[in-house]
Amino acid sequence: MANIGILHESPKPTWTSRQLIEAFTELGARVHYMRVSRLSGIVGDRDVKVLYANRLLDLDAVVVRNLGFAISTEQLLKRISILQQLEEEGILVINSSRSLLIARDKYTSIRLLRKAGVPVPETIVTEDINVAMRYMREWKVAVIKPLTGSLGLGSIKVDDPDLAYRIMRTLLSQNQPIYLQRYVEKPGRDIRVFTVGLKVIAAAYRIAPPGQWKTNVALGARTEPAKVDDELEHISIKVIKALGLEYAGIDVAESPRGYVVFEANAAPLWRGLMNATGVNPAKAIAKHVLGLIKR
Repeated sequence: MANIGILHESPKPTWTSRQLIEAFTELGARVHYMRVSRLSGIVGDRDVKVLYANRLLDLDAVVVRNLGFAISTEQLLKRISILQQLEEEGILVINSSRSLLIARDKYTSIRLLRKAGVPVPETIVTEDINVAMRYMREWKVAVIKPLTGSLGLGSIKVDDPDLAYRIMRTLLSQNQPIYLQRYVEKPGRDIRVFTVGLKVIAAAYRIAPPGQWKTNVALGARTEPAKVDDELEHISIKVIKALGLEYAGIDVAESPRGYVVFEANAAPLWRGLMNATGVNPAKAIAKHVLGLIKR
């Protein structure tokens, strides 16, 4: 019987974590819900080990759902280091520590996607406001985003150079870099493509509320099933290969120049997608993880 850890920072299992627990249990695995903050790394005289709540771990795989929201750089480094240690001890970590770190860093991920030939928005990251303002004036409409983050929180669409300047000056005063993307026109919706392994298992349109430009379900968007054509499937597989993701939620716009990938989430939510399509990604993730363990 496989021992599986579901890793999150919530005191109680979230909805997606419960879906995974049920899926693994139905497939005969023993499942342990774990809080990431309770993992400890130990370097002793004779060995190096990882403890959970002061107990040695006995796991075949860990499925990472969340490393924590608004955590410090030190906390992130500690948590990534412990995941790396688990990998070194032969425990399968999904998604891997490297992929989680890459996906969390928006600029690194979009740079790797562009290098892999994936269509992405024009993007800059800088601490020089003169550079940022030059592109702001050229693009006319842009989106200022946090370099890390999710659910669309903190992203601001701007078409006024003066307002953009004020926002960027505020970021720099707080020792935050400027992450600026050219605004991509889209038809009031985008597509969330969900992948497991090297397969697209479902896709849903995320339709923005009236008068809004953000299409995040957490911010009120509604979902409808979406058809994945050959081009979108090809792009999606390119994305997960470039970022090394075993499961992902990929956000894609239908722009006037074709598909454009905004980002890939390494710990995506899926309630809206499941409601729209009837597909429960937890079942596919559980089957994929147990299959990797048997290899």
